[in-house]
Amino acid sequence: MNESVLIARAERFLEGIKRQRVEVDKIKDFESFIVVYHYLKENLDELYDLRDTMEIKGYKAPYSSLIRPSRSLGAELKADEIHDVSRQTSFFRMKAAAKKNILDRVKSSIASHKIAIGHLEEYATIRCNVCKKMFKRHEIEFVEDKECSCGARDLILEENKQGVYRLDIIRYLPLSGEYMLRMSDLSPLGRDAFRNIVRILKHEKRGIVKTLSLVVKVLEDGRWIRKRVTMDAEDDLNYEREIRKKYGSDARIEFLQFHRKKPAIINDRQVQTALSIAYVKSAGEIAERIIDDVLDRVLKNEEKLKAYDNALKTANETADSITVDIEDKEDIKEEKLNEILKEKNLINIDGTIDNELENDLQLRKKIQKKLYIEMPRILILWDITKYYLTTSYDRRNKYSGPFPNLRPNLDSNQLKGFEDFDKQTTLILKDCTDEKIEYIENIKEIIAKKFEIENKIKGLHVKLNPPSVGAVILNDTGNLPIETASYLFSVNPSLVKKEKEKIETFGKASSVKAKKFLEMIKK
Repeated sequence: MNESVLIARAERFLEGIKRQRVEVDKIKDFESFIVVYHYLKENLDELYDLRDTMEIKGYKAPYSSLIRPSRSLGAELKADEIHDVSRQTSFFRMKAAAKKNILDRVKSSIASHKIAIGHLEEYATIRCNVCKKMFKRHEIEFVEDKECSCGARDLILEENKQGVYRLDIIRYLPLSGEYMLRMSDLSPLGRDAFRNIVRILKHEKRGIVKTLSLVVKVLEDGRWIRKRVTMDAEDDLNYEREIRKKYGSDARIEFLQFHRKKPAIINDRQVQTALSIAYVKSAGEIAERIIDDVLDRVLKNEEKLKAYDNALKTANETADSITVDIEDKEDIKEEKLNEILKEKNLINIDGTIDNELENDLQLRKKIQKKLYIEMPRILILWDITKYYLTTSYDRRNKYSGPFPNLRPNLDSNQLKGFEDFDKQTTLILKDCTDEKIEYIENIKEIIAKKFEIENKIKGLHVKLNPPSVGAVILNDTGNLPIETASYLFSVNPSLVKKEKEKIETFGKASSVKAKKFLEMIKK
């Protein structure tokens, strides 16, 4: 396919996605859900095809084909020839930029579609009214042509209360790849929140050895020669034995270098960006809805604050109407503001602002930071925490879920991003919204405890109920009552108690013979 045709095809497809808004708030039943779900899945298939075609055609490194004339060659060229070469280079550079930009948009669109599909799969449970078969999460994609595998079409949509989803973020995802435009729309506080989330999601794991570079001394035809060798790193691999097996018993390793990979919490730049934008926008909407109620609870004198805001608005309008120079505008605004505030007795002759007003201004600024900067970060970290606690390692490892490219487990370095939930912001979320959330001091230890339990049960053939296990950990490590922990994860407290008893028996002998065997081993 011609390059310009491929770029035009991709742009038309992305613009089509932009015009076709995904309205998740209209999802009421199976019919409305499956239409949205299949639309996103079909889009994703087409996007994968576009991405693969572009990468085959070299869109991943478009600038590598640009050749600059060397100095020696340039010295032999005439002035008009140099001008022609410069024009051609400029033309090809523009084409390379177009390739890079369109591939970037396609990848952003892919990441956004994967996130949207993951949240829809977490939200829905499809039940067949005839054979009673249940379709959950990734199984939903097997519901084709709005029909159950038994042939029945009597399908019912039910909310999966144990799922980790936030459908409100889907409308803010850059589904058509326009992430740059979405980022430019963020407010100053929103941009700070965006940077904070990206910084956490990029938190890297301590280096894992992936490959090794070796310099090997080998005896060939009676002469010693040196060879450079690259090997994949494997656990318990004897590198010296492998080298001798390949190059003979006389081979010697002279130099060995480890190459480490540092995967992030979410190991995909486009997914990091899309999730950060969506959570910041969604949290901003929540903040707009509750900020007046929050301020009503903490402000001392709202009338003085309103008077100050009106004075500031008037001062800005006056400055804008008089001059366009930024420095002059600031001076005029300050002078006009002081004049109005003096008239309203909000500052004294010395220019000192009223104490009550000053305290309320500082308090409002603090609340705004908590709602517009802290809240998005807490929401996404709480959702990721719930996802780790309520899912098994295998599921996180095999399926994308609501957080594509999320690492199935984290190391102590990455867990640091979870250790500083702001208490006041968490309590505001709990009191002023429908969010199921609790302030937990040792959230980092709670996630680490889940990974510890998963390591213990490897190979034991023990079947656990992940949401109930998460509630057990919140009860034991997070010091929450069982009823509260059960409520957070929508599980029955009796199931949580059973899972707690099961976990407490790990590694303990359950019979007399087993106890005797363990005692013999210890001796």
